[in-house]
Amino acid sequence: MVYHGKPSTGCQSCRSRHIKCDETRPHCKACVRTGRQCPGYPHPLDFMLRDRIAFTRRGRSTSSQTPSFVKSDDAAGPSEVSTIPSVTRAVQPGTPPVSAASSHIPSTLCLPMEDTVTSLFFNSYLYLPKDPLVRTGFMELLPQLFATAPLDSHLRLGTLAVAFFSVAAWTHQESLLRSSQQCFVKALSRTRQALQGNIDQNLDEILMTVLLLSTYEEFCAMKENKPPSKAHLRGAIALINSYSPERRNSPQSKKLTNAVQTQIINTSISGAFPLIQTPDAWPLPLSVPEFASSQLTMATTEVVKLRQRWMRVSDASYMAEVELILSQARYIDSQLVAWSHSLPEHWIPAAASTIPPSVQKAGIYQGRCDCYSDFWIPATWNSYRNSRLVVQEIILQCLSVLPGRAEAINATIATIRAIALDVCATVPFYLGSQMASVQMNPSLVEYPKAETRRVSQAHQQTAPLLGGWFVFSSLETLCAVESLTEDHREWIRGQLQRVLQIYIFGPARL
Repeated sequence: MVYHGKPSTGCQSCRSRHIKCDETRPHCKACVRTGRQCPGYPHPLDFMLRDRIAFTRRGRSTSSQTPSFVKSDDAAGPSEVSTIPSVTRAVQPGTPPVSAASSHIPSTLCLPMEDTVTSLFFNSYLYLPKDPLVRTGFMELLPQLFATAPLDSHLRLGTLAVAFFSVAAWTHQESLLRSSQQCFVKALSRTRQALQGNIDQNLDEILMTVLLLSTYEEFCAMKENKPPSKAHLRGAIALINSYSPERRNSPQSKKLTNAVQTQIINTSISGAFPLIQTPDAWPLPLSVPEFASSQLTMATTEVVKLRQRWMRVSDASYMAEVELILSQARYIDSQLVAWSHSLPEHWIPAAASTIPPSVQKAGIYQGRCDCYSDFWIPATWNSYRNSRLVVQEIILQCLSVLPGRAEAINATIATIRAIALDVCATVPFYLGSQMASVQMNPSLVEYPKAETRRVSQAHQQTAPLLGGWFVFSSLETLCAVESLTEDHREWIRGQLQRVLQIYIFGPARL
């Protein structure tokens, strides 16, 4: 009988002898007692990936079609000629069309199809203009690392997994989802191989790949309408704990560790349970502390600790602790509000003065529609709002435990509803009149505008591709807020269905 339980984390000597390892550091007692040299233990990320690889491969084996340009680890010979449909609609004007039906396409990773997809992904996400105060994050390192990575490396395969998935959603080329899955499986395998060697030499590249795998995991969770497992985020935290203090201070490492910190914060404010364990050093140092988004990250690290503290309070009899948490929550909320007051004028949202009928028909809640000067700015605002929602929910729960707080409870509920309304007011800005994929024809979508916030060409080109990604997680967070009215929650659920219909994922099962 084959055992499919939890992977062994013991040393290789005990595993080969089929005995239980006590995992004492640095050398296990079994090896010391028998005079053997203890070979040490696998990296924590290594055994985190084992079950994921096996599960994905079992799912892959049930599929009757395999994209031929991604060569399987188990392939015994050359693949057939690819039959993946052309994505010529995804190519920018003036670029010669690339047809996957052209003759004699070789069975390697370096193909025009791959080049087209990665070029579209980079140009549609990474090379867009951004406000100077917006932090670009770890993705800005990706083009250069991708260009210099070996063809079959884990980093390149992880990039392809995310790029193929993104372009599949944008263009409705469902066959590219299979390509994405194949790259993902192979990236997992290559990452495990990299962990067997000297990871100190390639720690940043491995962490970049794990962040890409985590992004792919988020995409799949959105497609399947279920919570992501966060296995790769936990693996990224294990890698960060492996960093030496000197390495952690390098500019590239700071960007990568900041990305992990942001994912931990986003997981915490999304209401996920169980909570993700923070790295040994928390909060992590910021790469560019003067950025508005970096300053918000610093403030929201306190929200993570607050939620951890609140989850440890399980009995209403701990009145003294509840009072302390209430005081801490109110202080953190005041710090978040202070951040919003420190922003420059062009970051402040403006109420829409012109709302096309098509936008109104697509969905506006209580007539609220705000416009922004930059596509990326409301994403930072919604991170701030989601963080405040978590803090306000904790304040509300504390007040409900303490006696004589009816007036404060009503005020807190009003605050929560106002913040949620601000989040919903970004939906028309991001989605406009879009109800389905525009097949790379962004001019089909209309958007609201304000006197001082006109619709820019960059917004018109970008929002049909990325607007749904940006607003989906914020709307999901609102679904968990119990103090909203039922009609508000119903509107939010309808907008989540709309986002899934814009991509190739079909209606949500909410």
